[in-house]
Amino acid sequence: MFNRRTLFIIGAGAGFEIEVPVGRALAEDIARRVAVVIDHGQLGKGTVDEDLVLSFFERGDPNANEYFNAFQLIRNGVLLANSIDDFLNIHEGSPEVVTVGKAAIVRSILSAERRCKLYVDPSNIYNKLDVAKIRDAWLVKFMQVLGPGKKAHEVENVLDDVSFINFNYDRCLQYFLRHALQLLYGIEPKQAAAIVAKANVIHPYGSVGPLERVPFGGTDHSRMDYRDLSKAIKTYTERIEEQQILQNIKSAVREARCIVFLGFAYHKQNMALLKPTRSRKVKQIYGTAYGMSDSDVSEVVEELGSYFPSREMRHKKRA
Repeated sequence: MFNRRTLFIIGAGAGFEIEVPVGRALAEDIARRVAVVIDHGQLGKGTVDEDLVLSFFERGDPNANEYFNAFQLIRNGVLLANSIDDFLNIHEGSPEVVTVGKAAIVRSILSAERRCKLYVDPSNIYNKLDVAKIRDAWLVKFMQVLGPGKKAHEVENVLDDVSFINFNYDRCLQYFLRHALQLLYGIEPKQAAAIVAKANVIHPYGSVGPLERVPFGGTDHSRMDYRDLSKAIKTYTERIEEQQILQNIKSAVREARCIVFLGFAYHKQNMALLKPTRSRKVKQIYGTAYGMSDSDVSEVVEELGSYFPSREMRHKKRA
């Protein structure tokens, strides 16, 4: 169990162990999916993802030409940006580009969820999470710390001392926790879902939707409206207008006694979200720094030190 209030700040790199694409890989998948060819008013050969495309071109929308141009623009330009998020920030003045881009994010993320190591085929109620496939992932290590100290009859409160700020669009964390709680405590899916639902999980940029509405990995039974689902994704500009989300982030940072960064790239715009406005008490901070130079690590340490001043700041870079 966690004996102090602990905040986990989760970035894209945290999904690497369970084979969720990050950064460049996500942009490449989106660039592939938005390839569309219109031939005499019909989808032509060369259209890659018909389900995504038909969310825009099956309804006789008067903006069909603008959406077609948006598909083309993303296809040609997204790989020249650092990420799909940066590309959409560049084109925030074009609602068609932003909508198509966010719909493509949803489509790509749902596909990634289905292919990742967490996915449990729902067609058989006896299928369970294969923990052996993810035994080295941080999620399993998290449960190994979470479980001791909480008896089975105390499971309702097992997540009370942890919070999460998840900068990713997927629902891997919530999905894993649902299955892991069932396996570890022997509880029913409905009870596990209720426990996870009340946990403090903040998605600053939104997600592809709640698991009750949008099944993990999407669904095979009916075509999904990715244009509609795109409304749950937030660009950076849209996010900074969500005051309640900002307040929740500040509150989680303020209340935490320990902060753990996992797979987080420490981008300035995201660090700015975490900067406390008051009660800057000393906190114990841990963070991964895979692929970062010593100078970049030192810069991050200095910035965090300014957020939470202490008598001594120490860091040790690990591979």
